[in-house]
Amino acid sequence: MGPLKRSKNGSGALLAISLAHFANDAPLTLLPAVLPIVINEFNLSYAASGAIIAVSGVSMTSLQAITGYVADRMNRITLLFAGLATVGIGTILVSLSTNYIQLLVFQCLVGVGASIYHPVGYSLLSDTFESKNRGKALGLGSAAGDVAIPLAFGSSGFLAFVLGWRNIFLLWGLVTVIVAVVVPLILAEPRQRKVHLTNASRSTRQIITTLIPTLVVMGLAGASYKIVTSFTTTYLTTFGLDIDLANTVVALMMGIGTVGAVVGGTLTDRLGERNAILLTSIMLGMSSAVTAIVGNVYVISIMMCVSGFALLGVWPPFYSVIASSTNLGARAFIYGLLFAISWSFGSLFPYVSGVSADIFGLPIVYLIVSFVSLLTALIAQLTLKKHDRSRTFESQE
Repeated sequence: MGPLKRSKNGSGALLAISLAHFANDAPLTLLPAVLPIVINEFNLSYAASGAIIAVSGVSMTSLQAITGYVADRMNRITLLFAGLATVGIGTILVSLSTNYIQLLVFQCLVGVGASIYHPVGYSLLSDTFESKNRGKALGLGSAAGDVAIPLAFGSSGFLAFVLGWRNIFLLWGLVTVIVAVVVPLILAEPRQRKVHLTNASRSTRQIITTLIPTLVVMGLAGASYKIVTSFTTTYLTTFGLDIDLANTVVALMMGIGTVGAVVGGTLTDRLGERNAILLTSIMLGMSSAVTAIVGNVYVISIMMCVSGFALLGVWPPFYSVIASSTNLGARAFIYGLLFAISWSFGSLFPYVSGVSADIFGLPIVYLIVSFVSLLTALIAQLTLKKHDRSRTFESQE
C-alpha cells in the first residue's frame, strides 16, 4: 500500500492536514493583531515589539530541519499531535504573561511547537497527490492555514475590547489543544517505505545542492511575509484607523491571500513554478511600493489587498519545487531544512524593520518589502529552471 491512496483517503487526508494547519497558524497571528495594545501595555518600542514576533518565528523555523529528520523516521501523526499540543499550551501561557520576558519565553514555546507542522503536513500532502494536481493540493492545504490569519485578525480587534487580548490567546490556545486531539482520530499514518540510508544520504546531498536557489528565494519571500504580517495593523492605525477597523483591513488582505494560495497552486500546475513565483513576487513588489509612497488610507487598503494575494500565492510553487526534487525517504527532512533556513532568515526581518521604523518611520518597512520582493523575482528568473510537468518523482523510493 502506497502513502494514503488518493481514491480513498486523499480527501480525508487533505481535510485533516488542513485542519491542523489552521490550528497551528492561528496562534502565530495573534500577537501582530493585538500588537498596538501590547506595545501600550508593556511600553515597548517598535524594535522590542518586533523582537517578540521574531523570537517565535526563529524558534519555529530553526527547528524544522530536526523535526523533518525525525518525521522521516517515526510516526508523523504522533509528531503532529505533539506539535499542536505545544502550540496550544504555549498560547495559553502567553495569556498569563505579566512582563516582557515572559512574553518572549512563551512566544518561543509557541514557535517550538509550530516547528513540527510544516515538514510533517507538507510531506504528507506531497506523498498523497500525483504530480498533475499536487500544486493544487498544496495550494489548498496552504490556504487552510492562511484562512486562520484573516480570521484571527478580523476577530481580534473587536474581541480585544470585549474580552481583553489575554482572553483571545486563552481561547485560541484551547482551540488548538482540541484540534491536537481530534486530528489523529481522522488521519492515519501510512505505512512507511523502507529507506536505504546510504542511498538516501547521497541523494539528500544532491537534493540540497539542487535546491540552493530555491532556498535563497524562499528566504527573501519569507522576509516579505513576516514584515507585512507583523506591522500592517500598526501601520494602518497611524492613519487614524482604530485597531478594529485596521484588523478588518488586514483580515480582508489575508482572506484574499487564501485565494492567492489556491490560484498560485493552480498556476504552478499550468505554468510552472518559476513563472508563478515571478508573477506573485512582482505583484507584491509593486503594491508594497505604492503602499509606502501614497498617503491615502483607501489606496493603501486596496494595495494591501493586492499584496495579500501575492504574499500567499507565492508559496505553493515553492512547495512544489521541493516535492519535485526529493524522493519519498527524505521529503520531510528536505521540507524542514529549507523551511528552517529560509524562515529563520525571514523571521529576523520584523526586528530589522522595527529598527528601521524607529529611525525613518513606518513607511520604510514597505519599501523594504518592495525591494526584497523584486529581488526575489530577479533571482528566481536567473536561477530557477522550468520543471517538466510530467515529473515522475513519486515513483522514487
